[in-house]
Amino acid sequence: MRPDEPEGIIMPVGNENLIRVARGLVSASPATREETSELICDWLHSYDRREVSVIAGLLSSVAVLESERDCLESELHALSELTGTGFIEADHLTPLWALQRQALRGSELEHFDYLASEYRAPD
Repeated sequence: MRPDEPEGIIMPVGNENLIRVARGLVSASPATREETSELICDWLHSYDRREVSVIAGLLSSVAVLESERDCLESELHALSELTGTGFIEADHLTPLWALQRQALRGSELEHFDYLASEYRAPD
């Protein structure tokens, strides 16, 4: 639930907040990118199918270009959490397969392997 909603009422995050998320994910600031990935997880149960599609596609693209390890881990974690919505489709994650698995460490690798096992077509 979003902090600004009365308890018991869950609504999609809406266009304004969706754009807020998009701006945060492409921010030049690593701190903002990481905070936005955490915000995605905070609002997890408020997304509708369209919002998950937009966020997952953007997160997948951003993760491939991410230069900060902490941000990459947060982005992959957010993608893993989004799978719990039931709205993730394999094509949302297509950009992610450009990541070099051997370059990933720790929880980055765990999140990537989980996503690959659930959504990546065998080579």
